Amino acid sequence: MTWRVRIKLFVGTVLVLLVAAYATYHVNETRGTAVSDSAQILGETYVVGTPYAGLVVAQEVSIGDVVTEGDPLFVIDSAALDRDLSLGTVSTAGQATSIDADGNLVVLATQDGTVTDVAARAGTFVSAADHLATVQIAGSLYVQAEYTLTAKEYARVPEDAAVTIELPSTATLKGTVERVQVTTVGGQALALVTVESDELVDGEENGLVGSGTPVTASLSLRNDGVVTTVSDAVTSYVRGVFG
Repeated sequence: MTWRVRIKLFVGTVLVLLVAAYATYHVNETRGTAVSDSAQILGETYVVGTPYAGLVVAQEVSIGDVVTEGDPLFVIDSAALDRDLSLGTVSTAGQATSIDADGNLVVLATQDGTVTDVAARAGTFVSAADHLATVQIAGSLYVQAEYTLTAKEYARVPEDAAVTIELPSTATLKGTVERVQVTTVGGQALALVTVESDELVDGEENGLVGSGTPVTASLSLRNDGVVTTVSDAVTSYVRGVFG
């Protein structure tokens, strides 16, 4: 066997080993990730109500308006309130309402946020405890994702697991698992996962970061196999040499 043939054989063997190593590494990395069946960005909200029935004489907000705590949202002329004022037995909802100079009930925003729904309009009658509006709380965005996991995959979900959130634009955000609710069906875990992220800022990425946006959430599973150990060691060595 000539040296030329030996060199070709050696190079070929090295290439085969490299391809096999990469394929093994790729399969291992895939095994360490669970991709959501469905996922979307949501926001925490609160419902605006009234402790008194009456006529809405002023609607101060519309859908999309940004409000701060204490802002007036609705003004209600209430006969029941007038009666309680005369008797000195006014019942309001703490910081949620106030009474103006005309004796009308003013319904206030209790937290900063954005109005996402308005159910009461000026000139309409509302009953006590009626739903007047909905406000999405500022800074409350999160991702809710659904996964179908095998029993072994579910056992490999670490506490505070890392999640990569991919937007429709393919931009990615980093998050962590806050809560997992699971039911078992046919030997598989149907997991409803809540993901929190400081990178979920309403209106970012040209408006894609917002309640209702569909996303893909890739959940990192615990991966303690031999391939992972060797891969981590090689990665650490390369970073030490070139970092």
